[in-house]
Amino acid sequence: MSPSDASFSENHESFASAAPMLKVMRLQSPDLAFRSTPSLTSPVLSSALILPDSFGVIHIGETFTAYIGALNVNPTLHVQNLSISATLQTPTRNVPMPSILENKFPMTPQERLNYKPIHIKPQEGVDAIISRPLEETGQHMLRVEVSYGGLDPTQQSLLQGDMTNQYDATGQNDNNGRKFFRKFYRFHVSSPLHIRELTLRGGESTCFVSLAVENAAPIESGCAGGLTVSQNTFQPCHGLCAQKIQNLPSLPDSQKTAVELFDDSGRLNPGESKRYMFEVKASSENATLKGIAMGDELGKAVITWYKTMGEAGRIASTFIYCPSCAIASESSKNMATDEANDIQDDDNFVVHRSGLSVDVAASAANRSVSYASSSEFQTFKTLEDRFPVTVEPISPPNTMHIGVPVELSVLVVNHGAKSMNLQLQMRLPQMKGVLISGQSFRNLGTLPPNGGSVISKIHLIAISPGLFFVSGCFIVDLDSGVEIRQPHLFSVLVVETDAS
Repeated sequence: MSPSDASFSENHESFASAAPMLKVMRLQSPDLAFRSTPSLTSPVLSSALILPDSFGVIHIGETFTAYIGALNVNPTLHVQNLSISATLQTPTRNVPMPSILENKFPMTPQERLNYKPIHIKPQEGVDAIISRPLEETGQHMLRVEVSYGGLDPTQQSLLQGDMTNQYDATGQNDNNGRKFFRKFYRFHVSSPLHIRELTLRGGESTCFVSLAVENAAPIESGCAGGLTVSQNTFQPCHGLCAQKIQNLPSLPDSQKTAVELFDDSGRLNPGESKRYMFEVKASSENATLKGIAMGDELGKAVITWYKTMGEAGRIASTFIYCPSCAIASESSKNMATDEANDIQDDDNFVVHRSGLSVDVAASAANRSVSYASSSEFQTFKTLEDRFPVTVEPISPPNTMHIGVPVELSVLVVNHGAKSMNLQLQMRLPQMKGVLISGQSFRNLGTLPPNGGSVISKIHLIAISPGLFFVSGCFIVDLDSGVEIRQPHLFSVLVVETDAS
């Protein structure tokens, strides 16, 4: 044996390493499980606490926290140059989970100078805590890799001559004697809540979002699967604002019964649900001018909840979008022929607060998109084809009195791609209960394309009590003779005039 080989062998033996024992546990609180026949001799609280099996039930929105420890059970040898790295593998990506035990072997001479090895003395151990919020449902896997042993990189400068050349920065050279092993821990992440939304239009720049939040735990789990919703908010998109609609409290909390306080606490046992309502409307100047059209993103709901022992979680719904107006929804059912442009007299759709004008404007703005590429749309008309011109009532009355004329302002918008010489007509045969008073037509002049508009005035008079639609509105292009029939403008309650 040469002197250099003997020197390396002695140095290698001086760095002989024990094998560490890896311990990985999820840190979580116990669950409550009351016995059907509790023992009188056992403590009440301790008998109600049970430790979950394996990693337990893990929900999206929770923070996954795990304990990682390495023990040296060897009575004489140290664990040399320990490094433990953890990676959380989700259904879509791999997420590194750094800790103080992740001590990667140096790759360059500069890293070697800054490297501080981790050694474990006999019968001792080291540990660390890792955590990560869970953002996906499905199968997850915690992958832990342990490397140890080998020559201490900080001592390489002590080796002389050709011994330095035998150093492998990757730590995988047999001369270094570095060893590896991996362990995998699989667990499933589920959603604790089912969130269902129902969105309704409230005008050109307002939507109402109703959220039904249900505890998705199996009913068989009983109270052990209960959650408490502590906070429910709506995060609107840029330019919008959201306000939660709440019932006015009938009594102060100090005067409520225990049952009423429990109902208001947000507690949800498995299978139970609560409903929350939000008003989403435009707040910025640009959003107010543009309005909220069908397909626009409104935002998403965020629910914060707590488990029985206080473990918190946070879950967000998918993005919620503005729905189409009712007439746009119906259009996909009967638009195979030109008769789709006709509005039936018994149709309950009204223009006021429906967002029709905003939807038509948005559809017209996207007219450059070719629908002919899809055979599904070849026989369908788009909104701007059906309503190249829209008539929108401005602040119509909710109530009218018999025999009392009412002046109404209407906004007429040309959404087409060319100028149109228009006339507004209110046709008496299509009007019931509320009739036109005075001149039944108005010449609007030539409206420029792509959003050209004008405000006109009409006078209405009610002739019989009841709830009526204001109908019979037509727009006529005087140059081409094309007639564009409008839906009901608004609904109004007609009451008797006071005798006084």
